[in-house]
Amino acid sequence: MTADRAVVVGAVGLVAPRTLGVGYDNIEAALGSKLTAGALAILCAAKLASWAIALGSGTSGGTLAPLLTFGSGLGWLLCAGAAAVAPALGIDPRIGALVGMAAMFAGASRALLTSIAFALEATHQIDSVAPIMSGVTLAYFVSCLMMRTTIMTEKLSRRGVHVPHELASVHAQAS
Repeated sequence: MTADRAVVVGAVGLVAPRTLGVGYDNIEAALGSKLTAGALAILCAAKLASWAIALGSGTSGGTLAPLLTFGSGLGWLLCAGAAAVAPALGIDPRIGALVGMAAMFAGASRALLTSIAFALEATHQIDSVAPIMSGVTLAYFVSCLMMRTTIMTEKLSRRGVHVPHELASVHAQAS
C-alpha cells in the first residue's frame, strides 16, 4: 500500500476507530443490537471507504470480515428502518443483521448453501431459516445477474486465468 493511501486509511481509523482491525467485534455488536443506528451507519460507511482504499492499492487485504461487517450493518439498518415505519410487523433488526451478513457473503462468493449453513451454524438461530434463505437466494441471483466473477475469483480473472463460474460451463469445456 502506498504511503498516501495508508495515511488515508489511518485517518479514517482516527475518525472511526472501530474500522481498524478485523472487525468481528463489530459484527457481534450488530447481531446483538449493541450499537445505535447512527454509529452503525458511520461504521459501515467508514469501513467501506477504508476497505476500498486498501483494496484499490493492490494489497491483498481481507475480504470476508469487511463483507460480513457491511452485511450485518446494512441488514440491521434496513430492518430497524422497516420496524420504525411498521412496528406492528414485529421486525427484529438483529435478524436483519444476520440475514444481511449471510446475504452479503452469498452475493460476493456465490456460495449459496455455505452462506445459509454458516449463518445457522454460527448463531443457532433456526427460527430465522426462512428469512436467511430468502435473503441469501435473492443476493445470489442478483450477483449472478450483475457480476461476471466473484470476489474470490476476480483477481485471478484479471491475471488472465479463466475461472468457470457455473458448473455447466465446466462440463461444456470438458466435452
